Amino acid sequence: MKVEEVMTTKVITATENQTKQQAARLLAQHHISGLPVVNADNMVVGVVSEYDVLGKEGNTVGDIMTRGVISISPLTELEDVGHIFVQERIRRIPVLDQGKLVGIVSRGDLVREVATRWICPVCGEVVHSETQPEQCPRCGAANVPASYEPAPPGA
Repeated sequence: MKVEEVMTTKVITATENQTKQQAARLLAQHHISGLPVVNADNMVVGVVSEYDVLGKEGNTVGDIMTRGVISISPLTELEDVGHIFVQERIRRIPVLDQGKLVGIVSRGDLVREVATRWICPVCGEVVHSETQPEQCPRCGAANVPASYEPAPPGA
């Protein structure tokens, strides 16, 4: 499964010249823990998080943001994103297409995907549903279990 299938495309962003308080207000109003910082060309120049607002000195987003941003493309495999989250100990990753911001993916997005993924033990069909499917839509097998493992290749 690819990032483009789970990413948020209506991304709340900040600019470097916004105040620290404006960034805090955006985070609080939208119930998010971080947001990309973009320039006039919608290019990501940093990320500002709750930690930055609370733990760093400065008056503007440009003063407190994290500049070394890890980003991914919409075609990145979710399994690879999960590894990045764990290895880098980050909570969100901007999604870029030709250098421009097109979305953001969070750890919560991946957890939601895992929580709604059911894989048929007979044929490998992947079904996304809030509740356990009664049977596999492909082969008709009953009791399709939840899976915390990545979907089999080609499924």
